Amino acid sequence: MWSLVVRSINEELHEHALKPGQNILGRGLDNHIVLNDNAASNQHAEIYYDVAKDTITIRDLNSTNGTFINSKRIHDTQILQHEDQIRIGFCLITIISSEPQPSYKFESQDTRTKVTSELILESIDNYGVLLHEVGQRLVNVPDLDNALFEITGLIKRMIGAEECQIVLANRFSRLNERGIPASIAHGVIKNKTAATFLHVPEPTPDIKNSITKPAQPMLLVPVIVEENVVALIFAKKSRQSSNTFYNSDLQLVLAIGNQVAMSIQRDQVQEKLLHNSSHDALTDLPNRTFFLDRLKHSIARTKQQNRIEFAVLFFDIDNFKIVNDSLGHSVGDKLLMAMANRLRNNVRGIDTVARPIVARFGGDEFAILLDDIKESQYAIVAANRLKELLSKPFNINGKEIYTTVSVGVALSTNDYKKPGDILRDADIAMYKAKEMGKERVEIYDNAMHAKVMERMRLGTALRQGVLQKEFRVYYQPIVSLKNGHTVGFEALLRWHTPHRGILKPDEFMDIIDTAGLLYTTDHWVLKNACDQIIQWKKQFPVEPPLFISVNISAKYFKHPHFVENIDRVLKETNLDPNLLWLEITEKVSASNDDSIITILEKLHMMGIRISLDDFGTGYSALSYLARFPISSLKIDRSFINMIGVNDDSLKIIEMIRALANHLGLILIAEGIETPKQVPFLKSIGCDYGQGYLFSKPLDAQLATEFLSKSHRK
Repeated sequence: MWSLVVRSINEELHEHALKPGQNILGRGLDNHIVLNDNAASNQHAEIYYDVAKDTITIRDLNSTNGTFINSKRIHDTQILQHEDQIRIGFCLITIISSEPQPSYKFESQDTRTKVTSELILESIDNYGVLLHEVGQRLVNVPDLDNALFEITGLIKRMIGAEECQIVLANRFSRLNERGIPASIAHGVIKNKTAATFLHVPEPTPDIKNSITKPAQPMLLVPVIVEENVVALIFAKKSRQSSNTFYNSDLQLVLAIGNQVAMSIQRDQVQEKLLHNSSHDALTDLPNRTFFLDRLKHSIARTKQQNRIEFAVLFFDIDNFKIVNDSLGHSVGDKLLMAMANRLRNNVRGIDTVARPIVARFGGDEFAILLDDIKESQYAIVAANRLKELLSKPFNINGKEIYTTVSVGVALSTNDYKKPGDILRDADIAMYKAKEMGKERVEIYDNAMHAKVMERMRLGTALRQGVLQKEFRVYYQPIVSLKNGHTVGFEALLRWHTPHRGILKPDEFMDIIDTAGLLYTTDHWVLKNACDQIIQWKKQFPVEPPLFISVNISAKYFKHPHFVENIDRVLKETNLDPNLLWLEITEKVSASNDDSIITILEKLHMMGIRISLDDFGTGYSALSYLARFPISSLKIDRSFINMIGVNDDSLKIIEMIRALANHLGLILIAEGIETPKQVPFLKSIGCDYGQGYLFSKPLDAQLATEFLSKSHRK
């Protein structure tokens, strides 16, 4: 005897016994087997059952959309075999031989199929029509649990199951509670096999003459993502069912399992992206965004319940840059991870009602939110205890590394309205701790805020015109030691303050840097110096023309648009690039950074000359010096001051002269103050000199007068 199992998305599974002879399938109501499917033709196909030969054949009745057997369209009469798959429209039909099925009494008697990528692809190929609907449901229901609930209902209808569950991996430990035979399920998970089986519950031992319940058909299919079983699909038929699950049922669930796998994988990716967006990549601690969100909730809860207090602790590692510079960034990263773990493990003992939140804000900054504390004193005690814990050594790569932290504390008693405000104040308190000597805890107060505001006012004043109103560019002549002629000038910045007089750069550049105006100041000096040398070139036409030397800070030099800015100034002032000398310090040149060489080469190609300032103070590596397109070296004044005093300094100067000769560089001695220093410098062939012996730095007017006198000579 043969029968057809008809599956569709919108109806329950149907079984139809084939009658001997002709069986017409189609949408027409007078057919032997009626298909409720608009994609089927009125009379779509004929299945012929030859009882004498016990054979089944099928032929298409010139249908519109065709008849498919095992995913291939048929054009001639074809013999059908047990569990062949027929597709008509959107209906999937399985041909079943109704010979008696074996009766299993033990769990060990089952059918197991190794789940491979080939098997999954074959299943998808056979059931692609149904899978489109499954995929739509998974996409249209964004919540994974709700989507899986939808799919279990679909599976139940299509395989005629009494019950269906999709169990995620995090619930595998509770399979027995869900009525799933754990022993078989664990085998399915371990071996990645799909199984259909008859399950017979063991008789209850304490009940006399207990009746053995009939075997129950069950099905287990693993859902696999990247070689890991992430879920199980479990289905069972009623104990009264006369049929077990067919191989076609198994294939269908395998195909749906692949759709479920993609949905779970998508959910995992989304969950990971969400986690990554709110957590630090290095330490996996919450980041600033997450912390501020929780802080916002703490502020809101405090306003609703007046007695609730909270505090923010802001940590910064003292001298962390030394660790990175001396031991490398990889060790620095490991230290940050170790510190994160120590904070995470030790905040649990802090006496708060809510669990403390530890976050990393990037770099070497950490923050802790102590929520719902009994009183403010608890936060101060906790900050000091954690400070002491973090001062104990960390074992990194088998070495003990000692470090300390500065901690700022801001308390909710200040009646904050915005999370950013309390975080700002905790940060201010932390910097106060650093100013007070580091490795200490400081509690925020209003005086700290006043000091910060004063710094901001200074920065605002600088931005509002101090460069134009109070800053001046001074010029110190650079003289040829061969003939005494002025060959150029070095541009030097001076600050004419209302109360402290004229200040040199070492007295105010830190303030400029703190105000964020170092780049603006350097550019302003460069532009003014170039304008001035153009004026002098017109007033005092000499050969060779006067050049201007301008100091460039490391920050301006590393600005992403540095080269473009220099080029723009040259074009605006119409200055010959050969007349612009840019002075960089040895500290910049010794940086082990290929980008430095790239910038220097670009400047060299433009015709600009590079001068290495303060040479001999200890930073330069000769290997780097040989690679740089440098035009001149400036001997540091500390060596010049020792001429006639210390013979060792003379030897160093002679070595620098030899090095300059070897590299073809111009040698400039800066800080020449006495006539006695000049003969030695001339004797070794030093090219140019600069210092108070020739002239102190002069403002533009006095420098013009100096040139006028020199020109008349």
